[in-house]
Amino acid sequence: MQIKNTFYLLLSMLCFVGFAQQKDTFRAFGELPRMVDYKLYENLKYSENQEIRFKYLDTIAMIYLESGHADSLMHYGHLIKNEALYKGRNIKNRDEIKLSGLYFEGAAAQKLGLLEESIKSLIEGIESSNSEQSIQKYLKLQLAETYLLKSELKKSKELLEELPQKKTPNDFYLKNEVVKSQYLIQSNDLDLAEIMINKALSEEFIDNYQKLKLELELNLSKIELRRGHFESLLEKTNRIKTTALNNGFYDVYIEATLDIGLSHAMLEEYDVSEVVLTTAYINTIQWNRLELEQKVIGDLVKLYKVKEDYKNAYNLITQYQRVTKEIADKQNQRLVKDLELKYETLKKEKEISQLQEDQILQQAEIERQKTIKYAFLIGFLVILIPIILLLIVYYQKLQTQSLLNKQQEAINQQEVTTLLQSQELELAKNTISVQSKERDRIARELHDSIGGNLAGIKLKMNSLGDHQPEFRQILNLLDATYNQVREISHSLIPKEFEGSAFTDLVNSYLDSISKDASVNLRFEAYPNDEVNAIEVSLQVSLFNIIKELVTNALKHAKAEEINVQITSFPEAKSIELLYEDDGVGFDLNKTNKGIGLKNMETRVANFKGRISIDTAVNRGTVISISLPQN
Repeated sequence: MQIKNTFYLLLSMLCFVGFAQQKDTFRAFGELPRMVDYKLYENLKYSENQEIRFKYLDTIAMIYLESGHADSLMHYGHLIKNEALYKGRNIKNRDEIKLSGLYFEGAAAQKLGLLEESIKSLIEGIESSNSEQSIQKYLKLQLAETYLLKSELKKSKELLEELPQKKTPNDFYLKNEVVKSQYLIQSNDLDLAEIMINKALSEEFIDNYQKLKLELELNLSKIELRRGHFESLLEKTNRIKTTALNNGFYDVYIEATLDIGLSHAMLEEYDVSEVVLTTAYINTIQWNRLELEQKVIGDLVKLYKVKEDYKNAYNLITQYQRVTKEIADKQNQRLVKDLELKYETLKKEKEISQLQEDQILQQAEIERQKTIKYAFLIGFLVILIPIILLLIVYYQKLQTQSLLNKQQEAINQQEVTTLLQSQELELAKNTISVQSKERDRIARELHDSIGGNLAGIKLKMNSLGDHQPEFRQILNLLDATYNQVREISHSLIPKEFEGSAFTDLVNSYLDSISKDASVNLRFEAYPNDEVNAIEVSLQVSLFNIIKELVTNALKHAKAEEINVQITSFPEAKSIELLYEDDGVGFDLNKTNKGIGLKNMETRVANFKGRISIDTAVNRGTVISISLPQN
């Protein structure tokens, strides 16, 4: 798979070179160009004190924030926060240093697509600051933008309403207008967003903040994209892209490139769109910008669907799953590092506490000796009182233990009842499954075997003629028998598969589930007509498998989003079912297979198919099923 991906990237770059010879407007970078002067690194290395060191760290981090170097920004955010944790305990601005580090960490995690980690760092900074500190409003604004990326509009709106609306300082005012216009665009209030952006662009100080100006103009282009003005959009967005590239704003450059690729696709210039988006895909991989890589893959999947290139669309969906897994793994790795850092800090604090405790014990021993010398009676009372207290505590412990035993007994009884109900439910499902399979088998036997024999006898009798008077009666009786066998075989096939298309049945089932559950269910079939044309028995099995997968997800996975895709590959004579959810997942090595999973494996085995399960704890579940078709 790695060799295949490398070949795909090299081929895409070769296509891009041919396109670039005609229109020199796009560039693919092996790595992000260097933005920080080496003198800053030297000055940081030889800083005289902690205050000067912090100023250089802050300057370098701001450069990486503006240019979009997410990995470097995360690194320097950690360094700044560590200045406050270890070296800055005796300096006056320790809290300011810590808040700056949390702000840069949150911004970097957002650019890397680690949205949960970004929210964690920004909320920690907001809770650690007070309303008088100017950095608090920057933390809230960054958090509002992160919620927008998660499509949590309500939370973003609440934060934006808390922020001041003054035009000073200028950079905060412009950034606030960028985020508010993004909120209005996602809320589809395009007219108000356009008015707000044009007002901000007309400010006399706008040219002093080139990146914020480009971000406002990029939001205008997104409005044009939603309105369908693709020709004018291309001209404006190309100018934004060129300006961003010349100024080293590489995150803005990639966003503009995506809008250009979408515009070409909407104008049905699919080859140009493919080259533009592939160039952006190469850059996001080389720069390790996972959130942008997800966006590019999503746009390429849409493009290949329009071109009816379902094989590449299917392969890119697999790449999308890889990126999602990589984001989850990175968040877990960073969580482990944070835990290690907290452990080391607590370890040092514990050593200090232990020293203080030893001193207290020594002082207590001295006082105890004095008490014994001056008053034996007082010493006796000091010993007697703890004994009485221990007896009281022991008595309370016995009462508590008795109460806990009663509660545990009630819990055990409830667990037994629940287990019995679950077993009864599984038994009923198993019975229905066996009955359905047996009805299908009997229907095929009646239709193909007995029905075929009766049809053959009828044809042979028609060829013999009706010279005998009883011949016509026998022939009529044979017709009646054949029709009865045919009606019985059809009655055994589920009725819903006789009058409706297969994809309509699946969509109807998922719609009914969505109404009763707070989960987003999506179903896609490629190509739709060929999926509807597959054999009825295979349709029934696929439908039962989908129901089993969705039922398990609702019962156990706690998923918020479930995707189901069925793809027909006529050249390979196979049907591919891909299931994905964002639930809690499970450990295949530790979890016993339930009845539902065993039923799915049995159905797949009956059709000589293959099933593959990819899951882990807290990472969702992906199940791929391949079934051959005659």
